[in-house]
Amino acid sequence: MELSPTLVDAFVRHLEHHLFQQWTDAMDAAEAAAWEPVRRHLRAMASTPTVAEQDEARRFPPPRQLRATPDWPPIAIPGHPGRYLTPLEIAA
Repeated sequence: MELSPTLVDAFVRHLEHHLFQQWTDAMDAAEAAAWEPVRRHLRAMASTPTVAEQDEARRFPPPRQLRATPDWPPIAIPGHPGRYLTPLEIAA
């Protein structure tokens, strides 16, 4: 029994398509596996604070305004030896 050339050509085209699909699937899987360490590293970097965020965290908070409390001793002013903050006497 002899097969017609049309049938043989159709079978060859189908086989080529099937083999090409297998090859592309294998290449896609290999590429995904090769990029996985990069993806893992990028996910780890995403949770790391940026340089700007680290600089902001290192900043000192703004200075507070010192206020002396009545009936308490005077507050020594930092950086100014001998100076003290006392409560203001409010005339009634």
